[in-house]
Amino acid sequence: MIRLKLKPASTEFMSIEGGEKLSSLLRRSRSMEAEGKISEACEMRLEGVEALLNAIGEEEVRLNWEDKDSRSAMELLYLSAADHLSIGEVETATTLWEQLLALDEEDHLEAVVMLALCYIVLEDWECLEDALFNISTKSPEYHLINLWAEYRRSGGIDKDTLRTLRTRHKLWFEEFVATEHPADEAYLTDCRSERPSQSTEAREFWFATEAIWQNHKDFITSIRKA
Repeated sequence: MIRLKLKPASTEFMSIEGGEKLSSLLRRSRSMEAEGKISEACEMRLEGVEALLNAIGEEEVRLNWEDKDSRSAMELLYLSAADHLSIGEVETATTLWEQLLALDEEDHLEAVVMLALCYIVLEDWECLEDALFNISTKSPEYHLINLWAEYRRSGGIDKDTLRTLRTRHKLWFEEFVATEHPADEAYLTDCRSERPSQSTEAREFWFATEAIWQNHKDFITSIRKA
């Protein structure tokens, strides 16, 4: 069992005593995932997150992204939230991403984008509005989120938003209406590059949010037909 403690690192941030264990755990979980041991990797990340949350307790804590172990802790939190989303546990994923935002107000991992999608699933419209305020209106994610929100609210497709997605973010639109999303060698190689292509970024986002669309296939179908 991992035991962690928090201690002041400055007037602004806390540091994690024992945080090197989280850095090691993050590396090991990634190695396991690369070997196809997905379940074991998820369990390992969850163990680290539980230890982190136990150390935080009810305190208001901020961690320093520039500190290696603190950054590993935040990455574990993000990945564990993604693990929960992948199996349909939207409320748990939301709670973990909200905790991440509390630790990292600058949102280096852009958790607010995933939170916005979760808020739509949960029909938490007030929290969605707060989240949208922190997402660039020029990003493809912003338009996709608004398209999804309108569909959840009314059951219809906002034609103006769809037109914007289709014309300004063509590769993202094509990815989301595609019938296949292959994780082939070309895609994986581009993922590892310093500057992945827009089509690769769109596919990465598809995979990150796939669990949502699998449970709401009617939304994707409606986009294709609109």
